[in-house]
Amino acid sequence: MDPISVVIPVFNEAEVIEKVVRDFQAKVVSKIPGSELIVAEDGSTDGTKEILARLAEELPIRLVSGVERKGYTGAVKDALKLPKYDIVLFSDSDGQQEPDDFWPMYEKMQDYDLIVGYKHPRKDPFLRLMLSKFFQKLNRILFGARFHDINCGFRLIRKNVIEDVLPEIHLLPQFISSEFVLRTVAKGYRVCETPVRHYEREFGGSRGLPVKKLPVEIWRLIVGLFRLRKEFRSIK
Repeated sequence: MDPISVVIPVFNEAEVIEKVVRDFQAKVVSKIPGSELIVAEDGSTDGTKEILARLAEELPIRLVSGVERKGYTGAVKDALKLPKYDIVLFSDSDGQQEPDDFWPMYEKMQDYDLIVGYKHPRKDPFLRLMLSKFFQKLNRILFGARFHDINCGFRLIRKNVIEDVLPEIHLLPQFISSEFVLRTVAKGYRVCETPVRHYEREFGGSRGLPVKKLPVEIWRLIVGLFRLRKEFRSIK
């Protein structure tokens, strides 16, 4: 196997980050000689930064640590500019993903440019599940996109797709992973989904959108999706 890049953005995951990093290193990176594990830390304040600094002295990881928080979208965009290899495994850092799910995804990679994991069975809270179903229906109505979990934070991507698609993302700031998939499909790249394991979050709540911000962000999402559809139609 050729070397790959594993990219993990991190913010305030002190309770789980050591296990996450060690698992990806042991289960994926160490088994593919020459591969790299990139940990992009985004200005954490809960001790995550210090844990990662210690791990970087022990493990061969590329640690990029931020002084100020960029936010999830900014952190993900910057993190995806760092890989040096052609195949990129992207994963969230909350400990809910299983690194071993990389292997069946990789077996399919010769036929695809982007493989998106979908959580099965999904262990998210009820509200998040309902929002996801609402999002799925919107995507099907507006784009004909039949994805189970288009925003899933576990995916395998070709670097050339990242370089082509990432600079154009700007309409769904809180749903960058979804916009990435929709733009990748629109550009004619080969995209598929595959089930991946999903574990319950052991510590703390989701680092996603606070409930009080949901109404505003849902409205922004709807507006952004309609603008994206308009953009795609104008290109055609």
